[in-house]
Amino acid sequence: MSTRPTTTPAFRYSHTIGNQGTPPMPGFTAPTAVALGQGGVLYVASSYYEFSPMGKFVIKCTVGEEYLGAFGSYGTQDGQLTWPNSLSVDKDGNVHLSDEWVQQISVFDPDGKFRYRWGTQGEGKGQWNRPAGLVFDSADNLLVVDSLNHRIQRFTKDGRFLDQWGGPGSSEGRLNMPWGITVDRQDEVYVADWRNDRIQKFTHDGRFLMTIGRTGDADAEFNRPSGVEVDSEGNIYVVDWGNDRVQVFDPEGRYITKLLGDCHGYSRWAEQRMASNPENMKEQRAMVQDLTPERRFFQPTGIAVDSQGRVMITDTGRHRLQIYQKVSG
Repeated sequence: MSTRPTTTPAFRYSHTIGNQGTPPMPGFTAPTAVALGQGGVLYVASSYYEFSPMGKFVIKCTVGEEYLGAFGSYGTQDGQLTWPNSLSVDKDGNVHLSDEWVQQISVFDPDGKFRYRWGTQGEGKGQWNRPAGLVFDSADNLLVVDSLNHRIQRFTKDGRFLDQWGGPGSSEGRLNMPWGITVDRQDEVYVADWRNDRIQKFTHDGRFLMTIGRTGDADAEFNRPSGVEVDSEGNIYVVDWGNDRVQVFDPEGRYITKLLGDCHGYSRWAEQRMASNPENMKEQRAMVQDLTPERRFFQPTGIAVDSQGRVMITDTGRHRLQIYQKVSG
């Protein structure tokens, strides 16, 4: 059973990580997913356009903007990426990354060294069509969003099929091109049901529990939700991709507030880039008449919340992460 927070959560904008860039430069190109690693490390997957050889990689960094390196490159061979979608980290610190194009999950060690990959395209048990969101449950089994088969599948982390649920449709428990996924402390499962414009909550074994949201742009309405996360108090965060915002709900699914993006100033990485070519950067900034829109999210996609209540959102269209701090609740 979820525990209701004793106070309503509020959020303070903290800082921004990143700018547009490719390795070895610290930066992102359309970051799609962020995952928490061991020791406060973040892994951020970039996927710029469908076939962009320079824009497919994973950045390893910290919330404090320390750049720790990058791994992955464009392609279909071992350790390469074509359509990276989501990533999740197991209890040993290994990074698991879904790739919609090669229809497999690639596994890297905590330092980004390729270990192995697995998975096959199809409609049968243990097969998938466009693997998307990933999350590990408390038993270190991997839940995979099987997007175009409109279902959720569970595997051991080395790829042995365990169970599945869902199927195409719009009724309770059915899915239409699901995308993001997470679990709470009770191993209950939350799925961003993308084309149905809702979040669905399930028990650990796939029994339907609750729906949040409907189509629209008002509070508690969604336009293609892409990501979902739950914090230690049971609050539910939904990345409302088509409405350029993140909405927050209490454990019972009641709307609390929304985050629209509040970036101001430059990230440390952006400052380093500007210092490397100050005249060119000054000219480019002078061309912008109104900086206000740059503060806001543009097609946010992924989200993670750490144990300190820091909310990390992949501001995909602006090539950065925006970080918020939960200050109550």
